Amino acid sequence: MSVSLFRTFIIAVALCCCASFAQAQDLTRERFERADITVSVAKDGSVTIREELDYYKPRGLQKRGIFIELPNKVREGAITHEKAYRLTLAARNDVAENVTYMNNPGTTVWRLGRGSVLLEDGLQRYVIEYTSKDWLFYYDDLDEIRWNVWGEYSPMPVKNLTGRIILPEGSTAKQVASYSGRFGSRDTDLILTTQGNVISFTSNRTLRAGEGATVAVGVEKGVFDPLSGAELRARWWRANGALVGMALVSPGILLFYLLGWTKVGRDPVKPPVFARYEAPKAYSAAAAHFIMKRGAHGDTPLIATLLSLAIKGRIKIDVAKKETVLTRLPLTDHKGTLNKEEKLLFGKVFDSRTAQIVLKKKTPNSRFHRSTIAFKRHLLTTYSTDYHRVNFKYIFGGIALTGLGLFAIFNNFHTPSTEVFWILVIGVILLNLVFMFLMPAPTKKGAKIKSEIEGFKLYLETAEKLRLNAAEVGTDQVPPMTVERYESFLPYAVSLGVEKPWTEHFEETLPIAAKDYRPSYYNNYRGGGFGNGGVRSMQKDMVKALSTGVASARPVQTSSGGGSSSGRSFSSGGGSSGGGGGGGGRGSW
Repeated sequence: MSVSLFRTFIIAVALCCCASFAQAQDLTRERFERADITVSVAKDGSVTIREELDYYKPRGLQKRGIFIELPNKVREGAITHEKAYRLTLAARNDVAENVTYMNNPGTTVWRLGRGSVLLEDGLQRYVIEYTSKDWLFYYDDLDEIRWNVWGEYSPMPVKNLTGRIILPEGSTAKQVASYSGRFGSRDTDLILTTQGNVISFTSNRTLRAGEGATVAVGVEKGVFDPLSGAELRARWWRANGALVGMALVSPGILLFYLLGWTKVGRDPVKPPVFARYEAPKAYSAAAAHFIMKRGAHGDTPLIATLLSLAIKGRIKIDVAKKETVLTRLPLTDHKGTLNKEEKLLFGKVFDSRTAQIVLKKKTPNSRFHRSTIAFKRHLLTTYSTDYHRVNFKYIFGGIALTGLGLFAIFNNFHTPSTEVFWILVIGVILLNLVFMFLMPAPTKKGAKIKSEIEGFKLYLETAEKLRLNAAEVGTDQVPPMTVERYESFLPYAVSLGVEKPWTEHFEETLPIAAKDYRPSYYNNYRGGGFGNGGVRSMQKDMVKALSTGVASARPVQTSSGGGSSSGRSFSSGGGSSGGGGGGGGRGSW
């Protein structure tokens, strides 16, 4: 055998193998073998669609039928149209087929087939006919029909796509264009031919899963019925209604908040603030924090109360590298009486059977955590409404009105891209945030107590200055500093965030006592009360240890996983795949 004949033989064998492989693949690949789409356009812009679909089901694949998915929201320039479809025919192999109707967000789905009946293997021919209204796109120089003859939502390929767009009798296309591929693609894989009022198309390749095709046809003005005055007005409202709505909603929400703030949100006249050398009577450190801050900020009131319990000889705080231990002390160590917050927390944490609480890092302590929740709930119920009004109904009313207004606007009108509209949207959202802070107001009782707390805080953070210049605070002499005074006010200083200047005042006023200060209620892993930083270092370490211990006690949180369109028409080359009506997807189920 000659070399040339041998080469010819090898090539022929290779081609046969490739053909056999391709044929074998075709036998196992689910696909639409053929799709023929006819779009008949009436003068009023309504369309009648006939789809002939040859679906191939491979052997062994369990399928019950096919589905048709059509978009029910279509964008035209500044307008989004709601679309509806009416199915008039659904058949398989020339026999009427059962149809299940479904509405998904943004699409209408028809499922052909029965859940209890599996399809036979091989080719199945489906014929679907349906109608829909108002599919014309109006431009200044022409009217246009554009249709997604194959939808990019389709999860399987279509080997042969053919079809036609039929215009009203006697009309001709002014310009035509086609697009194919993934959504937004400007490829042109369709061959277009025009004969009279019929524009035919044929794909020159297999459209893969996720690829679609769009055909657009522009027609001279006068062929299709013009828009009525009512439709022109409706389109204007769809295009501009959102801006008009925001122009009404924004000042309306502002007026609602201003009236509410004038009625209940104005703060009462605040008493003058001057330095007070004692804490307000009957108010604990936790209560002072809650009233001053209008709520519990983090674990500060809890930590201040634990510190006060330690100072009063009820508990001892021992800190190791990876744990904080709270130990109940005997009656012989008790000093002073407990206020109601201290009694509540002590009783919740320690009962007759519990003498010690160990707070380890990354190890939740459910008992201690439940105690802290009860403690915070007590602060909320005791020091809220009598001292500070949130005026929640006005805040909620404003948020609800804003939500209803925005929902009505976004649900009924197209969202414009104009800066004015989005400035109004952002403005009304900021308006709610601003009045969330402005609407709450203290009561007269709350304003009076808050003034006293502010005066006490002023003393704690400027005690040294007041001591050196007592004339600035009236005739009362600043009380002298003692170890007992420092300890009794330390929980207040922690709760009000001025523990550092209060401790500095203690160290500067009583340097010898501060140097020898070894509190019996606190011990850390370094073996002493504090490190080289003196009382300030001790106080900082103690607060940090309590904060870490309280945080560790919490359960670990887990999570599971107008009348004419603007812009360039599609038929003049300004479009892309997936930009027309219809389409959606074709697949099996």
